Amino acid sequence: MSSPSLSSKYQIVIPRDVRRAMHLTAGTRLWIQSIDADRAILVKEPADHVKSMKGIGKDVWTKLGGGASYLKNERIVWDK
Repeated sequence: MSSPSLSSKYQIVIPRDVRRAMHLTAGTRLWIQSIDADRAILVKEPADHVKSMKGIGKDVWTKLGGGASYLKNERIVWDK
């Protein structure tokens, strides 16, 4: 684990091993999300936002018995 420090301009240098592991180059856009008062996550911005969202709700439908099953049950409720 590396320990970069925050500059007077609130900038950090991402350590070389992290840059290599994440395939980061100058100009790569990053997202940073605060988790709590002591932690944040750094994520490389996806090249295609739509493709990066593919399958995001997959587990939701599985837990509900599948999309077709859920829709069938909803239609039964609507007919009541």
